[in-house]
Amino acid sequence: MNNQIHLKTLSLVTALMAVVLAVLGLGLSAMPASAAAIEDAEITISTESIVTGQWDQVDLTCAWSVPDYSQPGDTFTLQLPAELRWFGAATFDLENPDGQTVATATANEAGLVIFTLTDFVASHPLNVGGTCSLATQYSVNPTTGGGTEELSFTVGDSVVRVPVTTEPCTADCSPGVPTEAGKSMWWADPAQTELESVLYMPAMVLETNDVVVTDVPAPGMVIDCNQVTPRVGKVMGNDGNIVEPFDNEQYPATIECTPQSLTVGWTGLPKGEHVELFVVTKVSDASLDVYENNGTVTISGEENPVGAQMRRSNASGTGDGTIAVTPTPSPSTTETATPTPTPSPSTTETATPTPSPSTIPATPAPMPSASVGTGATTATPAPSTTSPAVVVLPVEPSDPVPVNNPAQPAEAELASTGAQGQSFIFIAAALLALGSLLAFAGARKYRKQSH
Repeated sequence: MNNQIHLKTLSLVTALMAVVLAVLGLGLSAMPASAAAIEDAEITISTESIVTGQWDQVDLTCAWSVPDYSQPGDTFTLQLPAELRWFGAATFDLENPDGQTVATATANEAGLVIFTLTDFVASHPLNVGGTCSLATQYSVNPTTGGGTEELSFTVGDSVVRVPVTTEPCTADCSPGVPTEAGKSMWWADPAQTELESVLYMPAMVLETNDVVVTDVPAPGMVIDCNQVTPRVGKVMGNDGNIVEPFDNEQYPATIECTPQSLTVGWTGLPKGEHVELFVVTKVSDASLDVYENNGTVTISGEENPVGAQMRRSNASGTGDGTIAVTPTPSPSTTETATPTPTPSPSTTETATPTPSPSTIPATPAPMPSASVGTGATTATPAPSTTSPAVVVLPVEPSDPVPVNNPAQPAEAELASTGAQGQSFIFIAAALLALGSLLAFAGARKYRKQSH
């Protein structure tokens, strides 16, 4: 009796395990393939930019490719060297000529660019690749005297070394002391969401001077009134800007500011005093390619128009792939229709005359298949040994079906298609069968003991 109870318990446990494994297998079968880092992605990089000083722009071009049958969601990375700072849009798409996105790219402030493949590669799994264009800034002082410096980019686990040309500055290397009113503008952040500008002017020439500066940004940018910095002083630095000690408290500025306009004024500035105004403007329309900011510098009634513009440096790229097409049989092996031979005039089948009632046999004779001439003896031909003609009808074209890459190992295919779930289902079926056998054995033993 105890043995029967044990067998029943064992069979129930086995059946329960079979159900659990079956449910788990169905769940795994339904799970999509997980994204992975592409170890064999290739990126070649080049630049024609020449660096003469820190923060010079370095434009990079690249060509990229990934192995055939890479999956949507798979990624590969490009890490900029320490000498370069990312400078441009934080995200951009890599599109084919039809405007379909093959991959997306995202860059962070540390200079790591992550490329992610889209669903496009599922239907175009072969020859996936393209180009990219990146804008960066040279974040360190280049080697004095010029020459060639080697930059090391990291692509996945590999290092790509790219030479960049550096040259000593020969013209306008240092702003120096300004001799006329003007304005300069530059991007304040790598993401290009803020622009910083400075309005400058020569030293005052009269014994007492009144100065008024206006600044009016063009559409697409607005003034940040919390980041307006006026400076007054007599000491100039190597970069041509006023340095400490400042005279701001002696000659305070009056500021009238709105997002669309700025007016700053000084009164009673003595001879030899310098004035400059730093302004931060924020981008309100990121779709523009060029941002412009104009204004005036009026010194003792003499008005001088000033202005500056800055172009956005956008990262961009292209991509494409091809469809995996089922091979078409060559003409030598293509089955074609066999035409039915046309009988010659001498063997043309003639109509059999209808017999008169007196000659109609009681048992119908087989119809002749052919007659030669009129009144000739009709012979029943021997069975033909020629195969029947096969007519191949044209097939309407359908969407090509991707062919599995034969070079892919079975383990990789198993991991990406949910075949683990099928394995669980097979194991569950085996356990269920085992449980049934145990239950059957227990029932038989019980019947024997009960007799």
